[in-house]
Amino acid sequence: MTMENPEAGKDTDLWVGLGLAEAASTARIGPVPVADIVAGGRRIRRRRRTAVGAVALASAVLLAGGAISQLRPAPAASQPLVAAGTGHGSGTGGPPSPTAGTPTTPAARDPFTPLRVVLGQGTTADGKEWKLWQAVWPTAPKDRAYEQALAVWQERSPYDSAVGKPTPEYVDQYYDAGSDVINTYFTVDGVRQSHDSEGITPAPGKLDPRSGAYISGGLQGARGKGDTVAPGEIVALSLGPDIARVKVTWTDGSVTEPTIVTVGELPLRTVVVARPAGKTAKLWEFFDRNGAKLPDSGSQFLTS
Repeated sequence: MTMENPEAGKDTDLWVGLGLAEAASTARIGPVPVADIVAGGRRIRRRRRTAVGAVALASAVLLAGGAISQLRPAPAASQPLVAAGTGHGSGTGGPPSPTAGTPTTPAARDPFTPLRVVLGQGTTADGKEWKLWQAVWPTAPKDRAYEQALAVWQERSPYDSAVGKPTPEYVDQYYDAGSDVINTYFTVDGVRQSHDSEGITPAPGKLDPRSGAYISGGLQGARGKGDTVAPGEIVALSLGPDIARVKVTWTDGSVTEPTIVTVGELPLRTVVVARPAGKTAKLWEFFDRNGAKLPDSGSQFLTS
């Protein structure tokens, strides 16, 4: 569910089908029922994808899943944000602190009161603190879905006039009672950045049970090659509930095991990995709760 005007001529159509969701590096906002997909992100396909249901695939937009929209910093409109965690990464970033994922708003599922969570955080080379946030807007009743869409648009649009105002017809057409709306964005030293993303993810209790080892995601804060505001090369992945551990091995032999962050009661969790200075990923490995390596393990992101 994107919130952009489907008549916006400069947007490029995005496509998502059962079992396939691919993001082109030049992807931009388009009128499709799922998020404007993360530019430059590449989706990990499971080898046994045949059973995945439509609700699970809608979660491809989760940040990790997520899609890149257009926001430009507007200092006058900047909103103060309360940090969910107090820890720091190092260098160009690191795994989130143990407190990342702590909500900054009450847990009640109010469609007009988003839950805000820090998915990951770190420190830039010049000493600035970055955070990747996600705002989760719980599913609204259909008769109030347009009201919610306007609220999301009103929050995003001060940062970029290119974020189109949704139409009642569009919201009604793509309404999904089983999905929450998500908006993912960076802050640097507390200032919200442009190039955010908006999409949908399965609401609590709505994930297809066959999608326990679901993996999807990509680069954050980038629209295409050379068009980024991200404080580094930072990947976010959404993970099914059966995935208990992620391990990234870099070409110098060092290893990163990012914290898996639970976002409220959402069934999909998130990991955030920032490329350390001068390093390239050699191997990504995913493990289930029994410690068994999943077949999707391999080189996927930050490999060049």
